[in-house]
Amino acid sequence: MRRSQLYLLCVSLLLPFALTGCVKSTVPSVVKDSPQKQQAQQCYEWLTALKGLDKSAFQTYTQQFKTINNSYEVYKKNQPIIDKNAAEIMKTEIDNKVEVVCSRVRSAVFANMSSRANTLKQL
Repeated sequence: MRRSQLYLLCVSLLLPFALTGCVKSTVPSVVKDSPQKQQAQQCYEWLTALKGLDKSAFQTYTQQFKTINNSYEVYKKNQPIIDKNAAEIMKTEIDNKVEVVCSRVRSAVFANMSSRANTLKQL
């Protein structure tokens, strides 16, 4: 249950800033405290870093978060009227995709920084 809350928080925190291009330099008050909120903040920070490192990758992952957000909106809108099992499957799928995209963002940041470090080694 906490894992799904983390991903929903991550989506709700990342998408408004990522899609509008806004970057906050301080931690939003809603993100402070719990480990789940800290993980969501870390995902947001990776995406923010990626914006400055690789705009193409940033746009790709922002679009993926937008797709996840659209699916979440459909899920929330229909949750009360659909079968409980179907709703749980959709929620689980959304949670898993948020985790996958956050992992991709983290990997892209790491790969970019590693490439930059290798360039420095050659000096």
